Amino acid sequence: MASGGAIFSGIRLIEFSQWVAGPMMAKMMADLGAEVIKLELPPAGDNMRVPIVKAGWGASFISENRGKKSVCLNIKTAEGAAIARELIARADVFMENFTPGVVVKYGLGYEALRALNPRLIMCSISGFGQNGPDAHRPGNDLIAQAAGGLLNLVGNPDGPPLYPGVNIGDCTGGLSAFAAVSSALFHRERTGVGQYIDIALVECLAYLNSLGIVAYNMTQGSYRQHRAGGHSTGLAPFGIFRATDGYVAISVLAYQWGIFANAIGRPELADDPRFNTPARRMENQAAVIEIVESWLQSFPNREEPLAILERAHILSTPVATTADIVTSAQMRMRGFFQDLPHPGAGPVAVPRTPFHFSQTPSAIARRAPMLGEHNEAVLSEVLGFSMDRIDALTKSGILVQEARVAQLRASGEID
Repeated sequence: MASGGAIFSGIRLIEFSQWVAGPMMAKMMADLGAEVIKLELPPAGDNMRVPIVKAGWGASFISENRGKKSVCLNIKTAEGAAIARELIARADVFMENFTPGVVVKYGLGYEALRALNPRLIMCSISGFGQNGPDAHRPGNDLIAQAAGGLLNLVGNPDGPPLYPGVNIGDCTGGLSAFAAVSSALFHRERTGVGQYIDIALVECLAYLNSLGIVAYNMTQGSYRQHRAGGHSTGLAPFGIFRATDGYVAISVLAYQWGIFANAIGRPELADDPRFNTPARRMENQAAVIEIVESWLQSFPNREEPLAILERAHILSTPVATTADIVTSAQMRMRGFFQDLPHPGAGPVAVPRTPFHFSQTPSAIARRAPMLGEHNEAVLSEVLGFSMDRIDALTKSGILVQEARVAQLRASGEID
């Protein structure tokens, strides 16, 4: 049973970022109790607010920005930039993911902010990092996957590199930033000193391929990785196989070949000279794949052969779709989803940060914010601004708030 507050309760994070990497890092902090104030630029805010999916809400924005407060502030004005600095001076963490040099132009670089708040931890995520010959280059998930070497390993051997259907670069960068900021907070707890964190998406992705990089270096370049389609380059059977009614993933460990052969009713394969060592199975990988798929397709569905493999302790599972994840009893039982009410769109089931702590709770504190929804609350509570000043900032265009916020407040649908 949980016995304390959330891990980052009392921590304030100012997030000035968009798309996925920065917002992902900040939403994880929010799930663990941090107060996350998202700074957005007028007139439209985070680019992920579009496309609209339902009732003024974008699915991507809801996914990456639930749990946060929104302040829409024109930092391109002197007064707007000054307000941003005031907020950051009262924060523990400042997160940004613009191209290097952008935030510096508005007085939001680390040196300027550290002078205001020596305990500040600032984290910048960019495509290529804050220094080096490529630092000036803008980057996103696709560019990072290409430059980090990941795309070159995805696809069929005789085909082009393929882009996966998920933001692996941005998500890896967000996770790396979360780990780095958590580590910096631990260091500050011991020393009282803040610091600057520089995260490059390209490095995060290259790090995922450490095994291949080390093998290349150890062999002075003679070891070369290549695209292998849906199967391993070092073990067989190990990959994605077609069943009668879909695809399954099967991983037969090197010592399990005989067990696997017995499980599929082909015990003679254990000693077959084409397959009796891991190296020979790789040499005859096409034949191994054919054997496995022929066996799978001898059943009317994939559940039956997977049940046989499970009894034999062979690693295997259906290749799940998004619909399979959403309806999964396992995911539901573990509380992976949390229903959040969104005015006009109804409750939306949103994935929670996948950490299960025995002593501290993890939960989504609030739905995603409407643009500028928390202008009044944040500036009055954190900076002590009067409502007259907030009204004046709004009239001057330094603060922006979408119209439906006032409408929903008037109707009592939101506070």
